[in-house]
Amino acid sequence: MRSILLLVALLFLSRASVFAAFLPPDTLQARQDTFLLQSAPKPSWVHQHHRLLLKSTATLAVAGLFISSYERLDRPIRQLSQDRRTLVSNTTASLVSPFGTAVPLHATFATMFAVGAFAKRPKMREAAIVGLGSFYLNSLATDKLKKAFQRHRPSETKDSHLFDGADGNGENTSFPSSHTSNAFAAATAIASVYRDTKWVPQLAYGVATLVGLSRINDNKHWASDVLAGAALGYITGKATYWGFQRLKRQLKKPNWIVSPSWQQGQAGVNASLRF
Repeated sequence: MRSILLLVALLFLSRASVFAAFLPPDTLQARQDTFLLQSAPKPSWVHQHHRLLLKSTATLAVAGLFISSYERLDRPIRQLSQDRRTLVSNTTASLVSPFGTAVPLHATFATMFAVGAFAKRPKMREAAIVGLGSFYLNSLATDKLKKAFQRHRPSETKDSHLFDGADGNGENTSFPSSHTSNAFAAATAIASVYRDTKWVPQLAYGVATLVGLSRINDNKHWASDVLAGAALGYITGKATYWGFQRLKRQLKKPNWIVSPSWQQGQAGVNASLRF
């Protein structure tokens, strides 16, 4: 991941240096003088969220690299996980796996919202709203990918290369893991809201990781399905959080529209509030 981030930074710096090299000295000096005279521009949305964008890009890159190497990793991991299944691993999987499904997640967010409303804890309410939004966004994205790839599950075949594609009958939906993507979308939403409380992100991502591992333990998904689901859940969770924060900022800046009016021979003023 660090190498990918360094590569992105080097590409950016190299492009800037090459562009500057083709400018004449007078142009460079004039631009520097102009920059000193002007006030600093307002940071763009990309600049404000560059760290999160880099993390998301790195997550996608890691997922892509892992998926491209599934030929060497998926089958050995499947064999190892099935050879070492125990009563403890099966029990743990049965306990955490539901946290990647709709009903438990909806119940969790509903409880968080109710407690946040009655106890006057705005962060908890926000986490519930962002979490629920991320669940729906992630469900939509996951469903589209499942229909596009239609991969066979490891419980049905030992061949990790079986993909029916978009022309399949819709019965094979191994890639990506929806349990994992749902769990990571919820975890990312909660962790983003409570990013200043260290133990909350650790707990949220810990539970999401266990959900993903449970799908491998239960022989429901290949390892690459789980990794892709984790990456997708992280991205949809972050996207929902960013969108919610932007919406809050917009709602905090109401615009009053005031205009004169004349009704039944009387002058007045009309005022409307536009969000």
